Amino acid sequence: MVTIERRGRPILIVDDDRDILAAERAVLAEGGYAVREAHNGAEALVALDVDPPAMIVLDVQMPGIDGPTFARELRNRLRHVPLVILTAAPDPKREADRCNAEAYLAKPFRAEDLLQLVRRFST
Repeated sequence: MVTIERRGRPILIVDDDRDILAAERAVLAEGGYAVREAHNGAEALVALDVDPPAMIVLDVQMPGIDGPTFARELRNRLRHVPLVILTAAPDPKREADRCNAEAYLAKPFRAEDLLQLVRRFST
């Protein structure tokens, strides 16, 4: 696959599972997207201030600042940043609703599904 360099703000991926984070990073980088990553909600809040993202792909179940808590703080800081939930919870739609997210993906995810959502919300 040819990597296409895309310009603009990065996609912020937030997940405490390093393997999932690496998989997301690989898929998005291969798709030509700039990627920033955070291993938990606290790191993600710092990333919002350092380099506001084009969109966020967020795990829901994390230690410390979980997905819904992060999502509330996100909306206080950056109201119009698209939020996509990536979760292994039994009801991903419910989790997306709890976070006021635009979309969701269930773990394990398909690379093409992730890219489709990023294309849809990051433009």
